[in-house]
Amino acid sequence: MTTPHKLLYAIGVSLLLGTSSLLASQLTAQDVAKKAYDYLDTKEKYAFDAIIVNQLDENKNTHTVSVKVDRPHNVRIDVTGDLKKRTSYINNGMYTIIDYDYNYYGQLKTPKTINGTLDYIFENFDIKAPLAQLIYSDMGKRVKFKKSKYFGTVDVQGVLCDYIAFSDKQKEVHIWVATGEKPLVKHYIIITKNRKDTIKKVTTIFWKDKKKIVDSDFVFTAPKNASKISIEPIQ
Repeated sequence: MTTPHKLLYAIGVSLLLGTSSLLASQLTAQDVAKKAYDYLDTKEKYAFDAIIVNQLDENKNTHTVSVKVDRPHNVRIDVTGDLKKRTSYINNGMYTIIDYDYNYYGQLKTPKTINGTLDYIFENFDIKAPLAQLIYSDMGKRVKFKKSKYFGTVDVQGVLCDYIAFSDKQKEVHIWVATGEKPLVKHYIIITKNRKDTIKKVTTIFWKDKKKIVDSDFVFTAPKNASKISIEPIQ
């Protein structure tokens, strides 16, 4: 039983993706990624939790993220951890974010779809949404890397996974996808390369029962004494 972190150190920080394949296989990283995204695209409702560890040299912080998706209009993301405690809602053309530490919230009118809302807030307000790559319904068309490699199958915490990686000038992404009829992403590691200090983001995904999703999950009600603030666009 191996963790992705141990696997990563076993192969080293650099992928050397330009070298020959580590094992003979006709399966490619693109094949595995496409299968995973295609499978997720068939789901109208799904939910998962994630543990995200951000590490910069010896410093690290950890967050737990709970995501509920009801396509095509609704998403809820709850984040708790070392640096933040907040919830984001996408509800049929209304985006809301509330910060519980400061007890304030902001709202924006957005396109009605999940994809449209994510594009709108990313491009115009520089708002970050954790795990967006598992929320978009067309992520397979959006992901573009110059180099990729398929490393074969490995046992990760009792789950047989295809291990793939992608790289460009800015970052490397290592992904472990469950084999079989449900090719769900189980783990991934992002290594940022465009700065002196190496930043690693290690994420573990726990997929949940979609039956726990109800309409009220996506309805925001302001807490007592919470202050509403404006969300300003990028200048």
